[in-house]
Amino acid sequence: MKWVILLSLGICISTGAPPAKSGVNGAVSQAQVDTWLRNWQKRLSLDDWEIRAQIVRASELKPDTLGNLKWNSATKTATVHVLNPLDYDLPAPEIPTDIEYTVVHELIHLQLAALPRDPGNRSIEEKVVNRISEALFSLDKGPSYRPRTAVTRLASKERSSSEASRMAKP
Repeated sequence: MKWVILLSLGICISTGAPPAKSGVNGAVSQAQVDTWLRNWQKRLSLDDWEIRAQIVRASELKPDTLGNLKWNSATKTATVHVLNPLDYDLPAPEIPTDIEYTVVHELIHLQLAALPRDPGNRSIEEKVVNRISEALFSLDKGPSYRPRTAVTRLASKERSSSEASRMAKP
């Protein structure tokens, strides 16, 4: 069953556009984030949602997060926040790929928003989202893609039932 889901999601990304080029020194523009958002929104069949993206400073995110998602299922609206490149601890050339990955990660949370959420099992949800994100991103980027290994910890702080975050290990 797991393979069927991954295969179906993988087929969706095979027709996607190439990633936008990053700016000098790994800088990422709002336009680039918007392009990644639209490409992955289409690939993940989230066209019926109004989704926007924002590049935000670390102070606007919960500690140790690389991004988050807030949504309203009733109005089918969502906002993806991604960490500003200025606040990253990665080498500059790796930042654009990591920000695009965060967009994918948060959109998969949005896909799963239709399922009942159990606050006691958030770590299981995060593990599933990470695995699906890695599979899709690897299919899109090819064999040269190497996942960032330090993104598996779940924050201990409470989150609402309409919020999800991509975590970074310290």
